[in-house]
Amino acid sequence: MEYFKPDDTWEVLGINSREEFVNTFVVVGKFHEDVPDDIVKSFKTVTYLLAHSYYYYPLLDEALSKALLIMEMAVKLKAKQLRIDLKRPPNKKGITYDKKLAEIIKEVCSQPYLSFLKLEFERARGLRNQKMHPVKHSFMGIASRANSNAHLFINIINLLFSSQHELEQINIKNKTLKEELSIFKNGLFVLEYNETKILIVDIHSSKYVKGNRSGLFLLYVNPIFNNVDKIFIQKQYPDPLVLAFKSFNINNSILEAIDSNDSPVRIYTTDKPENLSRWYLYSEELKKVEAADLNLYMNMNGNRVLWQMEALIYNNCWEDTHLISVK
Repeated sequence: MEYFKPDDTWEVLGINSREEFVNTFVVVGKFHEDVPDDIVKSFKTVTYLLAHSYYYYPLLDEALSKALLIMEMAVKLKAKQLRIDLKRPPNKKGITYDKKLAEIIKEVCSQPYLSFLKLEFERARGLRNQKMHPVKHSFMGIASRANSNAHLFINIINLLFSSQHELEQINIKNKTLKEELSIFKNGLFVLEYNETKILIVDIHSSKYVKGNRSGLFLLYVNPIFNNVDKIFIQKQYPDPLVLAFKSFNINNSILEAIDSNDSPVRIYTTDKPENLSRWYLYSEELKKVEAADLNLYMNMNGNRVLWQMEALIYNNCWEDTHLISVK
């Protein structure tokens, strides 16, 4: 039957089997026990829509639309838990209206321990408005990053329904780690991992998340590249260098860790003449690159880092402890 033939689009995009498609695009909901059942059950539809887009490519957009509605549901359910009214006070005529989603997000995230989620919810709300109020028919397809957004939304929902104590501890940990990592913001460093040594000029950003399965410490580092022209001008961008640690220690300007693949990692300062010379040459080459090209690289890499980090958090931090009873 035509309804169960693979969509030709996937072969064009380099996906050559159903198994390869499932491994790449299908995201299963993984939620801890305090996430409401309504969200868990609803997200199963997102998983099926992603799976069936193998047969009809436009279902990717429908999967994203459903996921965005679940995000809205999550905010409203959390508001109820916090005893935030979803309606505005009566007007002069005694009529009450539902609060706009932006108002509910603002009130939920006014809780200090939830404030770090506000930017993520605002981003999701912008996508929701674009999808729910189209001015014409539009189709995003693979550009919607439905699978990547599914990772992001699962991570946000799990954090949203974590306890206040757990979130406060995560916030404290992030603040402490940011201070400890300040020694790696300016200078030249060696990154040892996968039996190689790489020169890096700084740790650009970090993020610590603790889920119901494990904690994860993520770093985005800036390496020294060998071919500046190829990367920044010809725009042949390499994958961003993101490290994920399940255990780590920072002491005496040395970071020692075990990554998510159980491999040892070290980051430390270097002042070897040959390394300093390479750093100087790299700096001189960068000066020749137009600011617009550098900014484009940073912006594009910033987006790719976001998706890479969210996938790592999804894969390492959460374990589905929800059991949906079927009668």
